[in-house]
Amino acid sequence: MIPFIPFPVIETKHLILRRMELTDTDDVFEMRSNSGMHKYTDTKPDETRQETRAYIEKMRKGVDENQWIIWAIEHQQSKKVIGSINIWNIDIEKGTAELGYGIIPLYQGKGLMKEALLEVVKYGFEVMNLTALDAYTEENNINSVNLLENCQFKKIHRVDDEGTHNKKIYHMIVYRLKNRMR
Repeated sequence: MIPFIPFPVIETKHLILRRMELTDTDDVFEMRSNSGMHKYTDTKPDETRQETRAYIEKMRKGVDENQWIIWAIEHQQSKKVIGSINIWNIDIEKGTAELGYGIIPLYQGKGLMKEALLEVVKYGFEVMNLTALDAYTEENNINSVNLLENCQFKKIHRVDDEGTHNKKIYHMIVYRLKNRMR
């Protein structure tokens, strides 16, 4: 596993993918407290900025310990953190990992997550040398389904998962993208 030091900053046409900082608390709180961000996941909105700071600290610690890598998605024009994207559940022996991502509703449908996702996939395959990346998405999350399919991910199976926060059954579709270079 490669250490994420120095932290890899990725610039795209509209975005800067960079390390999440405590100074991002207000922007990340706006994202994590928005109920629309939790519609298709078994998570609950942050109620306080302290919860958001604890989340940021946990994410930074995981990066420092090479458990995962998570980027804050900063919109270049507004200088605002509008989402996050990560590679986690890394299995060194198999060369696989899982993607996670989210972007605040105001910035959805503009191609920005696709822009970020393609660069993170490239990083996972070219720098981390992964053989495949998986992504789980709730079957009713049409924007996420379309994003993955537009980025050439293929459905590999479905998992039904009972939530712990709201006791809802989530019908998760598992998508996979294989590294064609390996």
